[in-house]
Amino acid sequence: MHEKMTLLRELQEVDQELTELATVRAKHEGELQDLSAEENRIQEMVDELNAQLDVLQKEDAQLQQEVLAERDQIVKVESRLPEIQTQKEYVAVLKEIDMAKKASLDSQAKITVKETELTELMADLDEKQTELDAISEKSSARQAEVDKILAESDKTCAARQTTRDSLAKDLPNSLLSKYQRIFSRRGGLAVARVVEGACLGCNMQLPPQQYNRLHQGNELQSCPHCNRLLYMDRQ
Repeated sequence: MHEKMTLLRELQEVDQELTELATVRAKHEGELQDLSAEENRIQEMVDELNAQLDVLQKEDAQLQQEVLAERDQIVKVESRLPEIQTQKEYVAVLKEIDMAKKASLDSQAKITVKETELTELMADLDEKQTELDAISEKSSARQAEVDKILAESDKTCAARQTTRDSLAKDLPNSLLSKYQRIFSRRGGLAVARVVEGACLGCNMQLPPQQYNRLHQGNELQSCPHCNRLLYMDRQ
């Protein structure tokens, strides 16, 4: 019984280390996922701002074309003035020129508004692009660091797994299955020490008769409260 308990205690120690390694790996991977998610979030904002910028630039270019066309129209209409022979026609041409100038001023005002929007949008885009560049750099650097950490962790994990396999093969299948079931259900503590008649796994007192049997060490004992496998330090 002592040999089996020794194997179980060593197995538990290895399993706890493997569990810790898995927890640390998950933490690092979660950190990288968070960085990636943040990078993607900002990238989406940058893409959206670029799309808005493209629309505004096209609208601005269209307004610029309209202003040029309106100016051409004004020049064209004004060139007709020397050829006018009647007062009525003269008044009509002046009215046409006035309307063309008003339309031109209107378009120029729209251009001013549009260029203000473009300036503000480009400032937002520059800010987000700077933020994106910073987090991309941080993500890349952290990825390299984590890759090294995980590579070392994998080596340790492989070595400990080999040790675990060696320990597990020397235990009866039924006992190993029971241990693994308790380890999974009891938060990584399947084998608990007994001190002054109490199971340190659940801090409950053992029945006196069972405590005496545990002292004798002739058979493996399980805590009647938490079902953990019990052992006592031998003097």
